[in-house]
Amino acid sequence: MRQSAMLIKTPKEIGLLVRDRRKARRWTQDALAQRLGVSRLWVVQLEQGKSTAQIGLVLRALNELDVPMQVDITPKDPAARVAASGGIDLDNIIRETSTPYRA
Repeated sequence: MRQSAMLIKTPKEIGLLVRDRRKARRWTQDALAQRLGVSRLWVVQLEQGKSTAQIGLVLRALNELDVPMQVDITPKDPAARVAASGGIDLDNIIRETSTPYRA
């Protein structure tokens, strides 16, 4: 199965993802609701991006639709990002950017 990454910042984007995956499986909202043990209204509200949906149920819906969740923690501070990436290889930078000297 091909995996791709999707940046999600809002409940609406989660809802759109759930709706897209549900439709790709040709499931109705009722079918997904039955699998999750929730009402069809709950699925409708999730797909509309209602921000008060219980996180446990949202995660269960994503799991049911085979959407693994991965959290990528990226430090905001540039120095912390460099440290987290293992540092800077100055020798490699010099090698890649240097040109032979011509007299």
